[in-house]
Amino acid sequence: MAEPAYQMPLPTTGIPVLGGRWPTEAELPYDDGEPLPETDYQFEPLTYAYFGVKAHNKHRVNVAVQADMFVHYKGKDEQGNDVVRSVAPDVFVILDVPNRQRFSYVVYEEGKPPDFVLEVLSTSTWRRDTGEKKDIYESLGVREYWIFDPYDRFLDAPMVGYRLRDGCYEPIAPVTGLLPKRHATPGNSPDISYLSEVLGLEFRVEGGTLRIRDPETGEYLKSYGELDEANRSAEKRAGQAERRIAELEAALRKLNRDRRVGR
Repeated sequence: MAEPAYQMPLPTTGIPVLGGRWPTEAELPYDDGEPLPETDYQFEPLTYAYFGVKAHNKHRVNVAVQADMFVHYKGKDEQGNDVVRSVAPDVFVILDVPNRQRFSYVVYEEGKPPDFVLEVLSTSTWRRDTGEKKDIYESLGVREYWIFDPYDRFLDAPMVGYRLRDGCYEPIAPVTGLLPKRHATPGNSPDISYLSEVLGLEFRVEGGTLRIRDPETGEYLKSYGELDEANRSAEKRAGQAERRIAELEAALRKLNRDRRVGR
């Protein structure tokens, strides 16, 4: 995690707006102050979703995929003064914005809120993820909000989704699979599948594991390890192809030399 640009603790009431000027991305904090994933149950689905969705959109210059980053937005304190409020989604996607490096995502500078947010529950964050954060994303206008429960303990299903309709969240019904019951241990839920209209991807929970599938190709998005292995394999094939081309060029040069000598 990067060193904080904002050295003071982030105020729970929001960052005051001084002189009537809203602070810029460069002036706002970019250390979220929240704990890293507590266990592999949070870390693995979080990184899988981030790297998988990012790789899926790598050729699109107008789609930004971010993780564990501040989202700053305009708000008011209890006295009605302007303040900058902040929330840090686990994974979020914004359509129709430049795909560039950011310190944080500033809604009032970018001109729109995230379109998609995914939170992975933990024992310390699940209450806020299912309560306060859901209300924040709804008020901001986040089109889809998804919550994955890797423990299958805090929700009635291992994954729930909400879609914005007329400014309010409505539950997203599963498209396949049996609606699972609550379980006390991870990995016991029947398979279940949901469709994200925003991303055009299918979110599946298979044996308690989060998987993301492209319904057009039927292929699953790759994890970081799978992407790394695929890149290494592609580099190896490219190296082999380059060596083969060099061998053919050397053979062609030798053939031309032999022909000239034989004249």
